Amino acid sequence: MLTCTKQQRPVRTAFLIFTLVAISSFLFIENHVAIFSWTDDDDNNQDDDVNVISLSNNNNGTFQLFNPLQQQQQLQQQNEQPQRRQLKVLDEATQIKQMRSYLGGLYPPVDKDMLPLYLRDTFATSEKKRVSDYMNQRDIVFFWHIPKASGSTIKNIMNFCYDLKRAEKLKPEPSMEYAREKILNMDTSSPDGLQFSFANQIVNSDKVDVIVSNYFLSGAALFTDVHYGKTFTILRHPIDLALSLFHYRRKATWERSYRKDWMTMSFTDYVSSEQYMDNWMVRQLTGTMPWITLNDSHLERAKTIMRRKIFVGVLTEMDETLRQLQWHYGWKEKTPYCAYNYLHDTPTNSNKHPGLQGGKGGKTWNLLAEKDSWDMGLYHYGLELFAMQRQRYPPGA
Repeated sequence: MLTCTKQQRPVRTAFLIFTLVAISSFLFIENHVAIFSWTDDDDNNQDDDVNVISLSNNNNGTFQLFNPLQQQQQLQQQNEQPQRRQLKVLDEATQIKQMRSYLGGLYPPVDKDMLPLYLRDTFATSEKKRVSDYMNQRDIVFFWHIPKASGSTIKNIMNFCYDLKRAEKLKPEPSMEYAREKILNMDTSSPDGLQFSFANQIVNSDKVDVIVSNYFLSGAALFTDVHYGKTFTILRHPIDLALSLFHYRRKATWERSYRKDWMTMSFTDYVSSEQYMDNWMVRQLTGTMPWITLNDSHLERAKTIMRRKIFVGVLTEMDETLRQLQWHYGWKEKTPYCAYNYLHDTPTNSNKHPGLQGGKGGKTWNLLAEKDSWDMGLYHYGLELFAMQRQRYPPGA
């Protein structure tokens, strides 16, 4: 086992992660990103084998490398409930490929509570009013982007209203150059892109103010002891999110996750099938793969991560969300009403679609509420945190 002392950790740990990930970057052929959906055929999953790595804090104060696949296998063995989903091939190499696709392939160092070490606590002390009061000026915003939850609009607001630099691959090949004003031509939304961003030390480049990623753990792995991350997200009701994402993926030909074959499938058929991926938020926060049945401990851990590390916005309360974010981060608009105009006049990548058949309380709603029960619990807990944030940053304060 490879270890280093606490005194050596800041330098050696960072170097160790960088070296191993840089080496492993040559082991990949291609990736298939699966958001809320399992890989449906072997042709879409042709990655070469890869050693997925992570850092953990053990009892003797050192940091050790371990394979998260072992953790998944232990959870699977400990879980007494029957498995809800089976892989087509239950060999280790296939599971590693699926883990990289689903979780992003990078894993952050963690503290004694097994929380990402280089993400700031949302509120470090009860005396401080804002994260901007105690954060280091070299910290970077981390937007954990939940799909179809106003992410594109928020990215434009951060860029054009708050003058924040971010990464987005706008050209065929990624590079550490700006593709347009304040947009670095790098990808932090896919496993390959995350690995390339890590190898190029994107957070240490002083070229971005914001990291945006669907992958919570892999996004957190980009941050360092020099540039901590300070995290926020925008929550959306899990059932509304699933419906929007289903219709979006049927028509978004420009997205990696485009699914032409869903055009012949109803939403009810989709959520009733094995293709539907349940409880995405809880699984992303806890690093739990879809073949593991969730229980109360997963939800409680996800709640702890959200409470400690994530400032919460709510899609149905976007004006209040932006007001709180401005206070929390100390953001200042370049132009008055810029954010308001983006929210109400020029929303980005909006997705109009049919409503849910049967409505709230109908057959499909109840089916989803049961399948996504852990995400439903986390969402309602997030609403509680959102209300607490309002008390901390009251209107007119």
